[in-house]
Amino acid sequence: MFEIQNKIIIVDDKKNQLEKLGKAFFKNGLGCRTFEYSPEYDEPLKNVRIAFFDINLTQRSVDHKYDSSTEIIKHNSAVFNDLARAINQYIAKDNGPFALIFWTANKDVIDAFIEYVQNPKRGYSETPFPVFIGCIDKNEFTDETETQDLSDRILDIINDDSVKFLFDFESIVNKSSSETINKFFNIIPKGEVWGDSKAFIDNLGKVLSKLASSTLGFEYAKENPLKAVNESLIPLLNSEISKAESGTNWGTILAPLFAAERLNELSLPDESIQENVNGIFHIDLPSNEKDIRGAVINVNNADQNILDTFNITNTVEWFNSFIPFLPSAKAIKREVRDASELVAIELSAACDYSNKKKRINKYILGFITPSFDVKECIDNDRRPDSSYHIGGCTFSFENRPFQIWLNLNYVFGCSTNDDRLGEVRFILKKEIMDMIGNKYASHISRIGITSF
Repeated sequence: MFEIQNKIIIVDDKKNQLEKLGKAFFKNGLGCRTFEYSPEYDEPLKNVRIAFFDINLTQRSVDHKYDSSTEIIKHNSAVFNDLARAINQYIAKDNGPFALIFWTANKDVIDAFIEYVQNPKRGYSETPFPVFIGCIDKNEFTDETETQDLSDRILDIINDDSVKFLFDFESIVNKSSSETINKFFNIIPKGEVWGDSKAFIDNLGKVLSKLASSTLGFEYAKENPLKAVNESLIPLLNSEISKAESGTNWGTILAPLFAAERLNELSLPDESIQENVNGIFHIDLPSNEKDIRGAVINVNNADQNILDTFNITNTVEWFNSFIPFLPSAKAIKREVRDASELVAIELSAACDYSNKKKRINKYILGFITPSFDVKECIDNDRRPDSSYHIGGCTFSFENRPFQIWLNLNYVFGCSTNDDRLGEVRFILKKEIMDMIGNKYASHISRIGITSF
């Protein structure tokens, strides 16, 4: 329940230097972990937000009497190799954003070291990525009486906007979590006898049981109580987060937002960012249960007899009919179609699913396709009303970008052991399923017009 905190770490080969910097943190009321460097260390840390490294970590010493980075690298490659290796030893590749601060007497070689690591031939391309690189010069803090000056220098680094942002949101979430617990505690009856927790524990169980079953559904709350409790408390947590104050200078961080006059002036540096966000927001990991609302399931379509049950005589023609490409995109159409996979998505009503009502599960047919430019490729004049591109967007799951296209005219009911249903690929979350349900309801309730 209580984990060792790795937010701030210091790595140095000299114990007295570790103690000096560590003492300066404690003077500011900040905790940190100190590591006396060892070449054998093999437990890379996660969730590091500030890492202080000395440049000399072994018996090899920096030779800094050269002017150009090329010459510095040439005469210090062994030292730089030790340092780059140490960063990978102590910080996990999937650590997340962090600030790298060199606590060193050799600050004039830092730029050369950065250039050294940036060279892909060195083999450090997967080194944890620092969002900020700074330095504290050991030569400026040689006397024990200067601990206060060192403490002030540390505060200057932590209060830099680039560094503060690394802590700010985590701090807000942590404080909001504490406030959520406090607020929830206040609504639970405590009993009349001070210090007697039995009444409180009994009432806590009653309140959480009611909230969990109301949020996730009675039967599902029994199957997955942790998920049910967590989701039931999210509204309280969201309320606290929305009220929290931030120490970040958002005018600086969100400079593009304040500089733009219209929404279309804002753009992402890479399309894959939006794809990854869509995947995180709307996709859950798969399970083997095919009756979960939003389950995206492979359809066993190798047998034509199975396709016949859907009234599909030819999957190529069926694909072309509801995902019509422009003639100019013929080559792309063939490439996309050949790589597409027939799937079915479980589409039960949310209330039926939550209450685990006995039912024949409702599924809707469609394709998972590779990502392509819909605006440039699709012929909207020939595209039928039943053709639905989910979200009008691209998702990313397991580092694979894709789109989901549904044919709203192909909805069928069956049991979960139906031979037509294969493996579950992943689960679409509630928000996206509600959108699909609304789209399907609108489609089947549209007014038909007969023309002559």
